[in-house]
Amino acid sequence: MDDTTGEKVSAFLAQYDTMAIATMHDGQPYVTRVFFVEDADSDSSLKLYGTFITSSRKLANLRENPRVGLFIGPSEPTIWLEATAEAHILTDDSAVAAVRENLGRKSAAAAGFIAMVPTAAVELRVNWLRITDLTGGPLYTEVSFNKESSGGE
Repeated sequence: MDDTTGEKVSAFLAQYDTMAIATMHDGQPYVTRVFFVEDADSDSSLKLYGTFITSSRKLANLRENPRVGLFIGPSEPTIWLEATAEAHILTDDSAVAAVRENLGRKSAAAAGFIAMVPTAAVELRVNWLRITDLTGGPLYTEVSFNKESSGGE
């Protein structure tokens, strides 16, 4: 991803702290909103992190099928990001603690949520994204990440 595109994606993600995530179970789609924090440390991949209630249908769906669809944007879309990603449930205690800490720093509401319910931390390795902008900039900004650079198999 070139610097201009990376800056646009980073600036867009910094505006939001929740996303809609679509999972699948037995052919039935499920959509929920989750808090997220982005990993902006890499030019060749994009990772988003979130937490799911440990007893949730969505977390069970991720265990069964890690492929997800994402939507980030305002409730009345004028500019939005849609993406596909692969979910990885984190098991390393220090990685889980870092996700929770980073989510809490990005959003006080996320910190409150995490403190109230038992959660599992999830890494979402984005493999494709597109920002659609109806506000006057370039209509589309699109990025594909190859599976090697995003850690996929």
